[in-house]
Amino acid sequence: MKTGVKVLSILLGIVMIICGTYCLISPGLTFLTIGWIVGFCMIVDAVGNIATWNARKKLGIADGWTLFAAILSLCFGIIVIASIAVQFIVNIFIAYMAAAWVLWIGILRLALSAKMHHIRKELGNESIAKYWWLVMINGILLILIGILGLMNPAVAAIAIGTLIGIDILFAGANMIVAACIA
Repeated sequence: MKTGVKVLSILLGIVMIICGTYCLISPGLTFLTIGWIVGFCMIVDAVGNIATWNARKKLGIADGWTLFAAILSLCFGIIVIASIAVQFIVNIFIAYMAAAWVLWIGILRLALSAKMHHIRKELGNESIAKYWWLVMINGILLILIGILGLMNPAVAAIAIGTLIGIDILFAGANMIVAACIA
């Protein structure tokens, strides 16, 4: 890797670590930007599809409906960006969906632990599915967290904001390490 690219990667990694730390310090604000990010991504996707529509049409992989969908995405993206109320609705929807997802994962883990316990009893082998109870505890905790998130979406919002911060922090550290060893 060239020296200039290494330096740029290290600097970008440092910026990402700073941003990740900020996200960890204020996970609520981090979560509140998700609606804006969704709207921005809708606009970028729409512009990309509109810009390449003519070339894709010549290849036979785009039609009028493709263009209509891109224009619709552009309009909805602009509405999401321009309206704080719509951003709030998107944020709340994401918080509830995350809580429902955690709840379902917990239910599935609980079912898995029951299956593991049954297999362990069936085979009489101590080593197979020995730690079924850890999966059961994990499932119960996920169910409780999912219910808490559905009852109070702010809990899910803070958790999502915190996870975004952790992800950005680790991505920045990874970028620095990759630049140093390359």
